[in-house]
Amino acid sequence: MNNYKLICFDLDDTLWPCMPTIHYAEDIYYQWLQQYKPAITEKYSATDILEKRRNLRERTPSLVHDISKLRIQSLYELADEFNDDRAWVMDAFNTFYQARQQVNFFDDVAPVLEKLKPVFQIAAVTNGNADIYTTELADFFDVAVSAAEAGKSKPDPAVFQLLQQKTGVAADSILHVGDHPCDDIEGASRAGIRNVWLDRQQSGWSSTSVEPDYIAENLYQLLDILGLE
Repeated sequence: MNNYKLICFDLDDTLWPCMPTIHYAEDIYYQWLQQYKPAITEKYSATDILEKRRNLRERTPSLVHDISKLRIQSLYELADEFNDDRAWVMDAFNTFYQARQQVNFFDDVAPVLEKLKPVFQIAAVTNGNADIYTTELADFFDVAVSAAEAGKSKPDPAVFQLLQQKTGVAADSILHVGDHPCDDIEGASRAGIRNVWLDRQQSGWSSTSVEPDYIAENLYQLLDILGLE
């Protein structure tokens, strides 16, 4: 058996596929702009708007950890560029944000959370702006921490340190599960937290920065690691 009290999960590409969700939300967002701000979409394609947001990110490093603020700021700049007022900006952002929460969980997520919930606290830790509490599996989660809230993005240990502050659980009693070698595995390691690299694509570990404590190809193998099956 282990001494873990808290299991924390990354969200995008750990609990659900990320890019289908993002593409869907971007499409809904651009359709909103076409309907309500056609002057913008007559000049800029969806790709153009994405590129403008990337450029904003490069020149505004203070927003890198808060992608919601980054998107809102990009909309403010579009409004200013077209000599428009800013009253519509939050409506446009909320259209994207609500669509971004329409996620489709991997098949192993709900069954594994059902096994974990009676034994451990469960947390969500993300660099993105997904909100686990808007999803159908919200009741499984005791706490959620985002990079925006922590003021730094993974792999900075600040995200994991905030998790410890919120829960009162020490680093050596936490196990983090995530798909990203740098953000999740290096980030957890830097915070003194043991970790599971979730290799859903069965690509094999190739990073030279750190080594994961465990490797799993699906969440059912997490149960084996925890001695629950």
